[in-house]
Amino acid sequence: MKYIFLLLCISVISCTQKIKDSSQKAPVVREKLKGYMDKNSNTWICEDSTYTAESFGDSLTEYASAMKLDAEGNPLGMGLIDRQGTIIVPIIYDGLTVGFTDSVCQVYKGDKKGLVNLEGKEIVAPTYKYINEGAEDGLFRVGKNDLYGMINAKGEIVIPIVYKGLEAANEGLVAVMIEPHRWGYINHKNEMVIKPEFTHHRKFENGKVVLQKADGEEYTVYKDGKVEKN
Repeated sequence: MKYIFLLLCISVISCTQKIKDSSQKAPVVREKLKGYMDKNSNTWICEDSTYTAESFGDSLTEYASAMKLDAEGNPLGMGLIDRQGTIIVPIIYDGLTVGFTDSVCQVYKGDKKGLVNLEGKEIVAPTYKYINEGAEDGLFRVGKNDLYGMINAKGEIVIPIVYKGLEAANEGLVAVMIEPHRWGYINHKNEMVIKPEFTHHRKFENGKVVLQKADGEEYTVYKDGKVEKN
């Protein structure tokens, strides 16, 4: 009986693992615009007249924008297609940047921006007034209501959107402005590493940067928080 029970347990575990592996390897199913590539114009010609696509520009360009139109020819939505007419970014947005930077595409609804990944999944809904086009130190600078913070490539907020000024500063640090001419540096855990007592900010190189305080003197600032007057 113990032997039979053990075999049953092994069988169940094996089946569960196969199902799990199968689900992990399942390909992303994408819709496709029916049509063909016109090599002369380098444009995807849509069979359905309610859709239209822009030219790819040249033979090396991977993506082009596509639009869905109403009966009067007015745009209802914009998305992204590849050279086979496959819909990469759903055709539901008011606008977008053509292509991907750091594996994401910026999309717009009204005056708000969001992000869609390479699988066509909306990882950030269009809620931000500003999103940096590319990531720095693995994070995207975002802003709304005149305040700034940072999100990661999954759309998760890493640095709260509470700072009046904010810039990536390399080496795991972010420059933040608490008040005009009062800059300091935080880490990616939103912990203040360098006090906000400098009149400007610069990016770190080899673990240090030279900054000024209100006294006009220059200081060497190290990434561990040490400050030395020059």
